[in-house]
Amino acid sequence: MGYGWRGGARARVLKNVLPALRRCVPWAIPHLPIMTFGLIATLIGAYIGQQYPRITQQIIDDIIGAGQYHKLGGAIGLYIILLVYGQFIGSFSGYLMSVAGQRLLHRLRMEVYDKYQALSLSYFDDKRVGDLLSRVTGDINQLENLIINTANNVIRQVFGMGFAMYFMCTYNWKLAMLILALVPMLAVGMYYYTRKVRPMYRSIRDRFGELSAKLAENLSGIRVIKAFNREASEHALVEESSQSLVRMNLRATLFSTLFYPSISLLKSIGTVLVLALGAGMVIHSHGEFKVGMIMAFLMYVSNFYSPINEFIRMYDSIQRALASGERVFEVLDEPLQVQDPVEPAPLESMRGEVELRDVTFRYATGEEVLHGVNIHVRPGQRIALVGHSGAGKTSFINLIPRFYDVTDGEVLIDGIDVRAFKQIELRRFIALVLQETFLFNGTVRENLQFGKLDATEDEVIAVAQAANAHEFIERLPDGYATQIGERGIKLSGGQKQRLAIARAVLADRRILILDEATSSVDTESEFLIHQALLRLMEGRTTFIIAHRLSTIRSADVILVLENGRIVESGDHETLYTADGAYAQMYRQQFWLDDLAVHNEDKVNRHGDGSGEESDAAVMTGLP
Repeated sequence: MGYGWRGGARARVLKNVLPALRRCVPWAIPHLPIMTFGLIATLIGAYIGQQYPRITQQIIDDIIGAGQYHKLGGAIGLYIILLVYGQFIGSFSGYLMSVAGQRLLHRLRMEVYDKYQALSLSYFDDKRVGDLLSRVTGDINQLENLIINTANNVIRQVFGMGFAMYFMCTYNWKLAMLILALVPMLAVGMYYYTRKVRPMYRSIRDRFGELSAKLAENLSGIRVIKAFNREASEHALVEESSQSLVRMNLRATLFSTLFYPSISLLKSIGTVLVLALGAGMVIHSHGEFKVGMIMAFLMYVSNFYSPINEFIRMYDSIQRALASGERVFEVLDEPLQVQDPVEPAPLESMRGEVELRDVTFRYATGEEVLHGVNIHVRPGQRIALVGHSGAGKTSFINLIPRFYDVTDGEVLIDGIDVRAFKQIELRRFIALVLQETFLFNGTVRENLQFGKLDATEDEVIAVAQAANAHEFIERLPDGYATQIGERGIKLSGGQKQRLAIARAVLADRRILILDEATSSVDTESEFLIHQALLRLMEGRTTFIIAHRLSTIRSADVILVLENGRIVESGDHETLYTADGAYAQMYRQQFWLDDLAVHNEDKVNRHGDGSGEESDAAVMTGLP
């Protein structure tokens, strides 16, 4: 991985020395008052910090050198007062900048989270959750160090350098120019270091994201890993990723350890030159350039170089933070594939009429999955979609709530193109019950109320009863207050599906989408879920995807999809009589079901698996 990802476009955008700070300016504007006070305090603290050499020079030359010992106490007292006041001002400015920085980072963190919420599903199709999570946590934390700590230090040190150079010039401008002449060499060294080390830290952050993604994936799939005895192989994969991260960090560290001594040597040479020339000036100036002056000048040299020392010390964290900033702003700069219209059409109610006109759809990869689809659904109709895997069924239903936008054609609801509505308004009228039920870590009640946050206890119980879930909920240790664990791990598949149905009932939407809602549950659960679904579908426009064709016989219209095209449509009787693709799928499925039942019956009757009936005999009883 290099710096020029996406053909170097990001590198060209983020080319300034502190791009993360520059990009944060819009978020910093609301906090300008407190940042201004913090900056003023920083300036005062930097100025006070440059008074100590002058007091030292006066003590040496004007008090001790002149024999004015009675003034020594006052000078020492002033030194202490300035020291205490300077520390107080420094702490106060640091606190003010920290307050502003934390508030700014909160806004930035929420901007990234909101951008994740706004991005269409196509963005997440090829992303790993762990990497996305590391951008909103680890990368933001790196920016926190840059914005709160490093930025305040840099400001203080830069002004400190300016004040130190000014006071050096008041003592001897020629010696000051000697010190200043070394700065271009330091700048060239820093520039070279930046060009080399930034790509390293970008790669480190990317590899850290990959490691986070792998860890998140393994922790989520820990049961599968244990079930297949894959602990050792997965350990090897994680170790390989971690070792790669170690090698990258060591490479960056080696480069830093070679660079820093070179810079320190250059600064030491400057200090030695000042000491040698300054000593000669003290000797040959006949009292015009005194010992106290060279002492103060050397202190200012130290004050001038100390910010450079501090900046070099912080440079590692700055480069890490800039690499993190690139990853954060990469998310914020991601264009929205599904956008709300500038002037959205009002949507206060919905009848549930759905129409697809000449719809073609392809994913970002270029794969076209729907071709010239036309269908008109009246309010309250039940539409079933059947077909082999990859036929386009899920893509079909994803277009209705605008999880994706059509490539060509139109999807209309109540005669209006869905692209004319705000997404949040459109989805207020659409509920989904998916095959892989997602429940949140919390109580049963909290998960049910996700469909309606202000639902009363009576409403929650009523929808649970409608979904055939109330009885099993009552048997749970704490009833509706039972913690169900992450993704509902403490519940069975059928129980989770019934909670999902209850959640959809409580949401009370006009359009209902059921995607394989009963495909992974046992027969008893399927019966209970089917009853609940019948209640849920009552009076709603419903789209049903089901591999178990027995669950869709009552659908008003059955659409048969093959390779992204509707090849048949009609009710069950019409399609079965037509003896086409649907009839063939129906016979195949029921032959397999009847064969399984028949074989089970033979085992029960004969014990040894032998029987008087042949498998072929089962086929004679096909519907």
